[in-house]
Amino acid sequence: MNAKEYIERADIKYFRENNFDGAIADLTEAIRLEPDNPFIYCRRGMIYRRKNELDAAIADFTKAIQLEPKEGSFYFERGGTYIFKENNTLAVSDLEMAVKLDPQNTDYREALGEIKRLLNQ
Repeated sequence: MNAKEYIERADIKYFRENNFDGAIADLTEAIRLEPDNPFIYCRRGMIYRRKNELDAAIADFTKAIQLEPKEGSFYFERGGTYIFKENNTLAVSDLEMAVKLDPQNTDYREALGEIKRLLNQ
């Protein structure tokens, strides 16, 4: 199988069946085949977050950012994970970067506004 096929199986079969370990295994194999593809790291990070494996998720989002530092969605996903870890300073920093990279994205702006409102209470 090629990387695309592993990604599709992870999404279509395993993720929909809540078989997160199967999805992670397939995405790990896709990363082995395409180690410079940041979107695979991001996808795997999202699944780690669903499993509440937050440190693994942050590591994958960080790798995605290292490979493609101008992609706002990677900062958004990592920022959201920092919120789960209650590290609001890093969450705000990542969400601010996501907004800076894609100021028209309402999800990014709303998430940043919400965390800032919560911190000011």
